[in-house]
This record gives sequence, C-alpha cells and structure tokens, in this order.
Amino acid sequence: MNLYATLNDIKDLLAVDVNNDEQLIHVLETASRQIEKPKLTGRYFYCYEGIKYLDGGARWLPEDILSITTLKLDEDGDGVYESSLATTDYILYPLNTYPKTRIEINPQGNYSGFASGIPKGIEIIGVFGYADSATPYEARTTLVGALAADVTTVPVVDSGLLEIGETIRIGTEQMFIEEIHANDLICKRGVNSATAATTHSNLDPVYAYTYPADIVQATLIIAMRAWKRKDSAFADIIGAPETGQIIMSKGIDPDVVELVAPYRRQGYV
Repeated sequence: MNLYATLNDIKDLLAVDVNNDEQLIHVLETASRQIEKPKLTGRYFYCYEGIKYLDGGARWLPEDILSITTLKLDEDGDGVYESSLATTDYILYPLNTYPKTRIEINPQGNYSGFASGIPKGIEIIGVFGYADSATPYEARTTLVGALAADVTTVPVVDSGLLEIGETIRIGTEQMFIEEIHANDLICKRGVNSATAATTHSNLDPVYAYTYPADIVQATLIIAMRAWKRKDSAFADIIGAPETGQIIMSKGIDPDVVELVAPYRRQGYV
C-alpha cells in the first residue's frame, strides 16, 4: 500500500468525521493507483527495492530507476546470471537528473552489449520508481528502543512529525503507517521490497518518503471527487426538473490532467 497523500491531508480539505478513516484510506489508495495508470503518468512514485528482469538488449528501461546495486547478464540463456557488470561497464541516463530511464553500454567497459537476443537476459537489483533524487525521503524522528523484525508497533521520539498514510524508512526497510497512538506507530512492515522485515536499533533515524507536490494535489482531487460522488449514490443527476438539478461530472478532472502532465512517462499516449 502506498498513498501519495495522507489521511490528514484529505480530512483537512473535506472536514469529515474521524469515523471515516478506513474509507478515506481506501479512497486515497484508489486515487494513488489511478495516478499511475498509462492515461495519466504511466509510472509509480513510491520506491520499490528489489529485483527486476528485462529482456536482453534493452536500452530504454520499462520502469524508472533511482539506483542500481547489481546488474547481471544471462548471456547464454541458461537461466543463470553469470556475468556481473561493474558500474564502469554501463551508463545511466539522463546523466544529471533522476529518475534514470535509459541504460547504455560504456564503450570503455568490459562488455559489448546487454545479452542481446536472450529473453529475460538482464537481472537488476536496485531501487525503482519516480523521484527527483536517489534518496526521496527526509529524516523526521528516531526510534525509541530496539525493534525486532516481527513487531508492528514502532515507538518513536515524536510521532507528531509523522502521519497516517505515510511510508517511512528505517535502515533499509520501508513501513506503512496504519495507525498512530501517542508515540507508537502501528505499521505494516517490509513494504515495497523483496526483502523481509529486519531488526533495528535504538535511536535509528526514521525517514518519511516524499512525493512531488503536483502528484499529491492530483491525488487529493481524485480522492475528494470520489468521496463526494458517494453522496449522490454515484448518480449522474441529482434532483428533479421542477426543483432544479445538479449534474455530477465524471471522468478525469481537467486539473488532474494538467497537474500530472509533466510527469507523464515517455512513450505513453
């Protein structure tokens, strides 16, 4: 679960009762996934950390990449990735900004190509997703006490610096905040990763992921429209001709289209 806006964000705008938290979280999640669809951006704005596979010879990356830990090739098609490329063997583009969307062989490196002609010939372990830096998160607070891998209550120094619906990072592990009680975060552990939850130490920094402001605003518009439409039972027209009618608009809000346009991934139409 990844939300591009928090529970407090939408509650402040709608001024709704706290008893609707579960439904609002669901609306925000649906809106966040809609942002990612090809008709809007064709990309996701959270960070997935794990393994992805590409067909050999690929140059344009099907997903945004923020960093690569290892890049291996299966050059003979036997399902074993026996060739490990050094960072000097390839170049990620664009050179000076994030995310990276293209990879090229370095002519000064040790390889001439990326397992060309081999299906699933490339294995990449790294961080995938859209952000304007390799580390799209900021320090908010610290842990209070050690944290075991199977514990979902995460005690912190100051929970007031975090919100329900945020994704946090401790060490290399991501967690999703489902509830907050005093200075205890109730979290879903080990999200957005192929690696299971791990242990953490007292006073480890707690980071929170950040998203582009336009994406946050677009998510809130979609979510608020969906929330308000429930009041009409999702009908197109409210009222009667004799007393006046309200026509409820459907489809993608034009403001959303304008907000996300700069983030639309190349190749989507």
